Amino acid sequence: MSAYRWTTASPTQAGWYWFRGQAHEADPFIVLVDEAGQFQWPDGGFQEVSLAKGEWAGPIEEPEE
Repeated sequence: MSAYRWTTASPTQAGWYWFRGQAHEADPFIVLVDEAGQFQWPDGGFQEVSLAKGEWAGPIEEPEE
């Protein structure tokens, strides 16, 4: 299993990522970054990855069988 590290660098490829806000004001959560560089917040709103203020970890690898 890969070790993930938090970074402020925005994802550059599509996939599932951990995200947490800059101030760690909420628990981290997992989002799907699409090919257009957008992701969906838990409340349903969409945002460009480059505009999100926080830290990322991933992409998350799929488990092996």
